[in-house]
Amino acid sequence: MKLMNHLYMVAGVSLSHPFDATAYLIEGDSGLYLLDCGTPNGFAQVVENIRSLGFDPGEIRCIYGTHGHYDHVGAAALFQKKYRCRLMIHEADAWQVETGDPVLTTAELLYGNPFPACNVDGFVKDGELINFGNQISMCVIHTPGHTRGSVCYAMDCGGYQFLIAGDTIWGGYSEQIGSDAKLWMESLDKLTTMHFDGFSFGHVGANVIADADRRIMDARRQFGVYYNPWFKVMKEDFRY
Repeated sequence: MKLMNHLYMVAGVSLSHPFDATAYLIEGDSGLYLLDCGTPNGFAQVVENIRSLGFDPGEIRCIYGTHGHYDHVGAAALFQKKYRCRLMIHEADAWQVETGDPVLTTAELLYGNPFPACNVDGFVKDGELINFGNQISMCVIHTPGHTRGSVCYAMDCGGYQFLIAGDTIWGGYSEQIGSDAKLWMESLDKLTTMHFDGFSFGHVGANVIADADRRIMDARRQFGVYYNPWFKVMKEDFRY
């Protein structure tokens, strides 16, 4: 689904597989780039979605991960093997991706699946500016909390300021995966000092959410008030 010029949503619960977090395709002036890439379960459909938009998946140069979880970058090894693209992620989440840790990646913990271990080709860093051409650029914002290596991507899409928030906004909290409430609050504080025209996050339909600054401020005000210990993991069936 096209979100704006040269930026598309290609994965997510409504586009590929129920396990997949949202993933985005950038049409750069010298190739294609993915922001997250979903799970192995949705890999074939994500590839088909890219083709249906008129693009060749073989032109994917790089995957930029928001963090090292199965639903966000579980398919990275498949993309690497088939299309020889690179994976970039924050250093703090690299070990779990390269080893396929079943808990830290949430693969076995939540989904009952193995995480295909994947080589990390480089690290994204806080404040790093990446220019794709076609009036598309993004700044890396390190936002630890959900995981130690969580990042957001602040996109400049021809003057429209669009935040891809991953699980920094409305992601799940668990000490098993290294979540840290203090760091998370600091990360949300950081985001509220910035301006965004619109945003999207890790588990949402194919759309651009408006009134971003107020919504992010409200998310910060809600954070940590009351945690839900009754989370239903995706790998199990519940009668009720």
